Amino acid sequence: MALTLLGAYALLIFCLGIAARSRSADAFFLNNRTSGAWGVGFSIIVSCVGASATVGMIGLAFTAGTPAFWWLGAGAAGLVVLSLLLARSVRASGAYTLPHLVETFLGRPARPLIAAVIVAAWTAILAAQFTALGRVLEGLTGVSTLACLGLGMVLICGHTMGGQAAIMRVDRLQALFLLLVLTVLLVWLTVHNPAWPHMVRLEAVNPAFPAATLGYYLVVVGANYLVCPMLFGRLLSARDTRSAVTGGLLGAGGLAVCAVLIVAVGLACRGLVPEGTPGDAVLTAVLAGVVPPWMQLLVSLALVSAIVSSADSCLVTAATVCSHDLLDRRSPAVGRLCVLGLGVAGAAASLWGKGILGFLLMAYDLFACGVVMPCVVGLLAHPARRMAPRYACAAVVVGGLLGVAAAVTENRVYNYTGMGASALLAVLGITRQAAWGSRVETPAGGEMTD
Repeated sequence: MALTLLGAYALLIFCLGIAARSRSADAFFLNNRTSGAWGVGFSIIVSCVGASATVGMIGLAFTAGTPAFWWLGAGAAGLVVLSLLLARSVRASGAYTLPHLVETFLGRPARPLIAAVIVAAWTAILAAQFTALGRVLEGLTGVSTLACLGLGMVLICGHTMGGQAAIMRVDRLQALFLLLVLTVLLVWLTVHNPAWPHMVRLEAVNPAFPAATLGYYLVVVGANYLVCPMLFGRLLSARDTRSAVTGGLLGAGGLAVCAVLIVAVGLACRGLVPEGTPGDAVLTAVLAGVVPPWMQLLVSLALVSAIVSSADSCLVTAATVCSHDLLDRRSPAVGRLCVLGLGVAGAAASLWGKGILGFLLMAYDLFACGVVMPCVVGLLAHPARRMAPRYACAAVVVGGLLGVAAAVTENRVYNYTGMGASALLAVLGITRQAAWGSRVETPAGGEMTD
């Protein structure tokens, strides 16, 4: 039964990908810029609620309690800031990608550097999605890890071949399906473990999640939602600036709701599985040994849907940047080749065994330190001033190297030092430039005014 339903799901999303296969660059990369506010919002939700916010976040709630909310809560806060301060400028730019956009105010030399950081970081995020998907598929089918990895590649790469048009076509249904199944699972767990709400302590921090960790989530994780190539792709696909702003705020609200639901599920698992269960294995243990078969099947399919929805967004983001900004080819055919190549790279990286949250935090370290601060400084200064290209490149390189050091050593000092150094270099680059004047050329060849 499980294999039959999984096969039907795989066939469905593969057929949807083929049916919506994009024949133009605008359709493949940006859904022809026709997405309304609700389409943008739902797409943001399913893009962000993947491996980290299902398998990984449930485990974090199981071990650390209510502070696990900050994994998505910090992201929702960053998304609110993005929507209110930057979304209008992002959509008005007419760009195709984040590197394409920032070239306007950081200079052409910074574009390939930022593109390379994005491709590397999003390949690590993709590896986290493959890791989570492999564990869910293994529990659902009972086949080997390598076989599950191959099936995961078919699911993710097959759907992503259709580009943004194919992905955004089904995002709303997948978001609603995920919310419904999480609610059903929480109700079932509460019925069979009614004592869990009385044992919950509402805390922002605790010994398992100290203030230093909260600071890291708010600064580093939140920064990855403030300037994010995947979220920028959703905003750039909006039909107008109002849809971009409203869609971003709807997405932030949806992330907060998902965070509450997922944390509650993780807390409700306490007492149903042994206390020493590793975080990444908590949900798998509950599905395998606690819930009835019908619930196991329903939740597993919802998890597969959520992870595939997030992974295809990651993959199309990395493939778009690789094709458009590194290879300088705005072609759906080249984009599909990049999808295949990066999909294989992400699947191979997942065999490293770093763990779901480990891969995600590594990607966040690299991106937040190397890219976020110069982009924020440049966006806020635009269009009155621009940044000297050598300072922009120095900010990306210095911050990125310190981000790598943070990922390798897991020393938070490197995170804050990297972001601080990157921001300082960016500001120095701005102060050394004269005012541009009142009109500046945009990446799309138009003009933006003060």
